Amino acid sequence: MKKILKKITKVLLCIVGGLLVIILGLAVTLWIKSPGKADPITDLNGKTLTGSISTIEKMTLGGQEQYFIIRGADMTKPVMLFLHGGLGSPEIAFMKNANQAIENDFVMVYWEQRGAGKSYSKHIPVESMNLVQFISDTRELSEILAKRFNQEKIYIMGHSWGSFLGILTAHQHPELFHAYLGVGQVCYQYKGEQISFEWAKEQANKHNNADAVEALSEISFPDSLANSDVWLDFLMVERNYVTQFGGGVTHEMTGMWPVIKMVLDTKEYTFGEKMNFMSASLFSLKHLWPDVVNKNLFNDIDSMQIPVYIFQGKYDYQTPYSVAKDFFDQLKAPQKEFFTFKNSAHSPIMEEVDKFNSIVREKTLKK
Repeated sequence: MKKILKKITKVLLCIVGGLLVIILGLAVTLWIKSPGKADPITDLNGKTLTGSISTIEKMTLGGQEQYFIIRGADMTKPVMLFLHGGLGSPEIAFMKNANQAIENDFVMVYWEQRGAGKSYSKHIPVESMNLVQFISDTRELSEILAKRFNQEKIYIMGHSWGSFLGILTAHQHPELFHAYLGVGQVCYQYKGEQISFEWAKEQANKHNNADAVEALSEISFPDSLANSDVWLDFLMVERNYVTQFGGGVTHEMTGMWPVIKMVLDTKEYTFGEKMNFMSASLFSLKHLWPDVVNKNLFNDIDSMQIPVYIFQGKYDYQTPYSVAKDFFDQLKAPQKEFFTFKNSAHSPIMEEVDKFNSIVREKTLKK
């Protein structure tokens, strides 16, 4: 018996040792891939493009130190402030992976918003995590960018949560922007979540997915007074199946590993920033979600003073297509257009890149 126990112990020690070696190896690899430095924009020969810009910078906005990543093949091109989604999920990793080509036409400013990505800190005052402050931060950054790049105005583009923040900022401060571009437009998220939930249940039945049917039947749709914790519990289940059925981040993505891998591969983040990425997202979601889900832009914005372009995936059930289209139809603007992406879900900017970039060029650069 003792000999058997010794053999079992030896085998277990070998297994544990092997696992530790693997974990250590993965940690070292990730550390090496996490310098937290700007990745230069290069030509086909790997040489840094003359006249290009690729920097990681920080400044204080609204009393809080925040980071932004600037990338462009030609620093004399128009400036595009890109507002990421999430909540609290910067998209430099996704843009570099799927749509780096947009940097040929614009100086792209990927802002890591207060409480997200590189701008996350455990010391951020919770009371500053509100929509009014974020609009103020966006205005302040936009003014700084216009002055820095010697441009009278800049473009503002928002994806998901960023579209909510972007259109509100452009509505309040139209003098700062040439045009507003919304991708996966948020306008009345409470209604959108109702549509999304019903669609997920329909898809579960349609696909005879017993696990999904059971899981979705066990959660209840939150009422309008529900707090962030209630919503978070709901969304963790519901979003999982929205993603599985092709209505999530992309139509083809049925799980979140590809997104995680992109973040882990991004050189602009340090090891610690990668480890804190999800914590930052949950922090932002918890404190900003009430502002998002309880605000109805149908009541707040009936007209804009600058051109408005909305880009919406037909399969989008994170910010449902029908809600975005209804909002667009009632909106007045000096120029407006709604673009449907038939092969996309929530991210046409990364799913149908050529079509997306072609439209953006046509509507912004050929004037």
